[in-house]
Amino acid sequence: MRADTVVWSRPIARVVLVAAALVAAAAAHAELLEEIRFVRAEAPEAPVPEADRLRFAPPRATAPPSLDGRLDEAVWQEPSAYLGAFRLGLSATPARHAREAWAAYDDDYLYFAVRLEREPGTELRVLTLEDDDSAVWEDDEVEVFVDPFSTGSEYFQMIVNSAGVLYDAGHVIVEVPDPGGAGPGDMKLERRSDDAWSSGVRRAVLVEEEQWTVEMALPLASVGLAGAPAGHELGINLTSADWDTEEYTCLSPTSNWHDPRQFGVMTLGEPRLAVDEIDLSGVGPGRNLMRLDVRHLSGPGGEYRLSLTLEAPGQWLQRSTDFTLPEGGRREVGLVFDVQARQGAWSARIDITDAAGAAVFATRRTGALPGPMTVRLGSRATLADGPPVPVTARLGVGRLTARGLTLVARLVDQAGTLAAEQEIGRVEGPVLSAVMPVKGLRPGLYRLEIAAMGEEGVVAAGDDLLRVAASPFAEAGP
Repeated sequence: MRADTVVWSRPIARVVLVAAALVAAAAAHAELLEEIRFVRAEAPEAPVPEADRLRFAPPRATAPPSLDGRLDEAVWQEPSAYLGAFRLGLSATPARHAREAWAAYDDDYLYFAVRLEREPGTELRVLTLEDDDSAVWEDDEVEVFVDPFSTGSEYFQMIVNSAGVLYDAGHVIVEVPDPGGAGPGDMKLERRSDDAWSSGVRRAVLVEEEQWTVEMALPLASVGLAGAPAGHELGINLTSADWDTEEYTCLSPTSNWHDPRQFGVMTLGEPRLAVDEIDLSGVGPGRNLMRLDVRHLSGPGGEYRLSLTLEAPGQWLQRSTDFTLPEGGRREVGLVFDVQARQGAWSARIDITDAAGAAVFATRRTGALPGPMTVRLGSRATLADGPPVPVTARLGVGRLTARGLTLVARLVDQAGTLAAEQEIGRVEGPVLSAVMPVKGLRPGLYRLEIAAMGEEGVVAAGDDLLRVAASPFAEAGP
């Protein structure tokens, strides 16, 4: 039975827990649920702490560099253009063949340069000769990863080998319920790739006896950064495969090239505001709350506008709120919004503009609506004298909607007879964890139903089945 289509045998919003009914149920089943706890579902943690991510502030190019692989333009000589040397994974061990990178930007492009040492007299490995072939990663190559809005979930990848062959793709990592987990509160990260995305990147490769060099010009528009505000932060990493030394190396320390949470952080110019935290967790049907911790950094203080644009299946919404931030000040800004979609992926754009309408901050977020309610038993079958069965339930409604809900649990046998009923109380978190005693239950098939109740009745409901078998050691009847 679908979690959002559970049919209750009577309008539970008007159910009165009559003492006689509970006494009758208690005779067969002392407690429906025990050890009830409400917890927040935790997203997988980033393997690299925020403090360990490299930070870069490349220069603005007054003139675009020539793409010839020579790196003799003035912008590449500026100290801030130098990003550093590549290393092995998360360690500080440098690549055996030196690899160094530089970056710069202007209003239209991000520029990258990588110089790679090679073994004299040994041919560079080139097996891929056509663009858009992902197998190019098996060549001697350079890869550029860009998370344009530092989302930790949406990023772009470009690979160039020594023959100038290009593969590019867009990737989105979404957090979705894990059907293989122990309970509905378990989440996993799922990567979805778009090989059809085209970067429009211009590139040049220069191969010399002891080194080879790649220069790239990535259009800002291709990654959504056209008109980005001054001080915009993006995630960045550069990596390389070296088949002479059989090493995969990276600029920013990483255990997984496809984990944008481990990318370095690049700042394009001087920011006016810093957003230290964005809480857009638990997006679900109903009323939701987004919170930002905003800090003033430079320029005059004044009036600002926070805007949220959210897309979900069958829904597009835009909400905004105005706030004041004095020079050197800091404050938390909240924005309430309603979601009508019940399941599927969502994407959000978050922008802050000043009183003149100029952008001062922009970022993006993605996620998945988990469905209004899922219920899972730790076991689908047990013995009548067995231990209590673990129960978990995940409530996937909006944060503000959840605050006004009460949970009610019922146990129904296969004949539709109510075996037990219990009001759990107010929702205190998106995941409920408990155990259900089974001693005293007659053998048979039971359905555990949990519903979230609001003033209008059932807001979300879910169920799961449990088969109770007689104990093989039970005493025989007369």
